[in-house]
Formats: sequence, structure tokens, C-alpha cells
Amino acid sequence: MVYRLPIDTKSLYLNIKNDNEAGHTATVATPLKQGSSYKKELGQIMNIPENIDVYSRENLVSCIISKSRAEVTIPKICLFNRVSVNGEIVDTDCSYCIYVREEISTNNIHYGRQKVHYPISFSFIDENICVNNKKVIKALSEKLSNYAFLVNAFEYDVETEILNFDVTIVGPGNIPYSRVFVNQKGTGSKYIKSYFESLDNYDTEIIALREKMGYNNVGVENYIDTINQNKFTASNEVKRYLEKKECSDIRLISHSFPYALYDVEYLANSTKHYAIIKCTATKAKRFILSAEEIAFCNRFQEKVELFLLTDILEDKKVFHFNAGDLSIMKKRIRNVMYDAGDLTK
Repeated sequence: MVYRLPIDTKSLYLNIKNDNEAGHTATVATPLKQGSSYKKELGQIMNIPENIDVYSRENLVSCIISKSRAEVTIPKICLFNRVSVNGEIVDTDCSYCIYVREEISTNNIHYGRQKVHYPISFSFIDENICVNNKKVIKALSEKLSNYAFLVNAFEYDVETEILNFDVTIVGPGNIPYSRVFVNQKGTGSKYIKSYFESLDNYDTEIIALREKMGYNNVGVENYIDTINQNKFTASNEVKRYLEKKECSDIRLISHSFPYALYDVEYLANSTKHYAIIKCTATKAKRFILSAEEIAFCNRFQEKVELFLLTDILEDKKVFHFNAGDLSIMKKRIRNVMYDAGDLTK
């Protein structure tokens, strides 16, 4: 049996660089009970074994409470000695700690509120246990080659006793916060929606687009919007393609994270895979990958698939490639970045 514990969108992420004036750090907690609201799925944490002896539990609770400015109790603590990320085992010699914190002062406006906490900086050690959340998260990051990622949910397998971090890779390491999230409070969209596609393929695409959409209906001023709409169409086509292949848990990542290095993630034979989607209004089987996308394909070669949709406005033919196929394709270098730093000292 696997308990899945979904957490808030911005509550646990790493390798995203804050380009805001202040604030905007991971909240490292998700409300469990607040007023009449109770998150039943997250509440499954109460069914997970604590994996800690009485002596260490008392000391660990004292450590947690000592840092609290409110009167609280800790009704649940879980330690995890074995962890994985997207199903891949992560080597670590420390435990990861998740706990439930409850406000118990009747004078507090938040009396009775419960939150599930998983602080990145939390650490504790005694003769029986060694807890270091930061070290575990760092090990997860290294397993993912330090790409920027956010955690969608914790998944605890009762039989294997492994805590899996279900994560989404949202871009290269140190991607600016503003390319991932929207700076707003409340329950609206948390994700950035605007996306600026490179104009590298303008010369080859514009003729086919004008022939099929009308010569006065597409040009430089709306080219990017047109390409983004075609990409949206292509993503839905690939989703239908994967459904026919009986893949599961299909998520259109680029709809929420347009600067992610892949467009779709899905499960195939219980393993998470990543799909990069390219589309063209022409019938030519050509596409452009950025240096970052190529590096991603090389890092996750066994899990990355590429989908090319040609004639996206009419016939929509789907071509499916493995990341390994890139090495045998013909290539042409379009851009090179030059650094003149050493010449200007």
C-alpha cells in the first residue's frame, strides 16, 4: 500500500533563484486542518509509522517546540531512513523528518489548526537517530543533477518503507523565480503563463503558417502567440497518443511551467518518463533543441522521449523518437555564445 500526501505548490522546492526584491522562499508546510477544512488525503500521514523510539521522540519534540513562539503540540512525527525521488533510490546516511504541528492555545485565533511541516533546515541528532532534512534534500538534488525542481507529494510505501518524493523538474539549476511562479497571494494561479519562444525557426515556419492561416493573419507581431497555440495543440495530441499507449498519470507540464525542459510527464511501466514536444506547420521532420534541452536528454536518456508533430495545422502527423536517436540524426549548429571577458581585462 502506498500513501500519497500532496503538498502545497510553493511549499518545497530547490535550485530556483529568487529574483524578487525580498521574500518568496519555500513555505515548507501545508495546512492539514484549518477551521472546518480538513485535507483528508494529506491526513493519511497519521497512518504512517513514526519509526522513532520514545526517548528520541521526546527529545525531538522538545527541539521542535523550543523554536515555536506559540503554544503547540506535536501529535505526529515520522522519520524516514530510506528515500527516493521519482522512483529512484537516493543514498543518504540521515533520516528525513515530517511532523504535524497543532496550535493548542485557546487564546490563539488559530486554535486547533494543524499543519504538516517538512523544514529544509531542520536537523537533530542523539545516540539513536540522525535527522538532517537539508542533507537529504541536497542528496535528492544531486540525484537530479541539481536541476530546479518542486515537490508535488510525498509517497510512502508501507511494504518497502521508502518515502518517495514525487517531483517536477521545472528548469535548469538557478532558474529565476519569475520564470516559474507568479508573485501573487490567494488561490489564483501560482504559475507563470507567458512564454517567449525563440525566433530561430521564424524563417522556415512563417511561410507555411501564412499559407494555411492567411497572409494577413500571422506575422512578426503575433508569431510567438501563434507558435504557443500550436504547441498547446501539439501537447494535447501527444496526450491522446500516450493514452492510446495505456500510459498513466499524464501531466501537461509545459501548460503550467512553460520554461520547463520537457512538456509532458507520464508513467510507463510504473516509471516516470519525460516527453519533449516539437511541432511545425511544415511537413519537414526538423526541430530545434536548446543546449539545456540536449543536456537534459543526455542526463535522463533512458526516460526522455521526443515527439515531433508535422503539419500541425492540418494532418498533424506524430513522430516518436527516443533520446538516444538524437546521436544519429543530422545536425546543424545555429547559435554559439561567445565570452569576451578575457579580452577586456
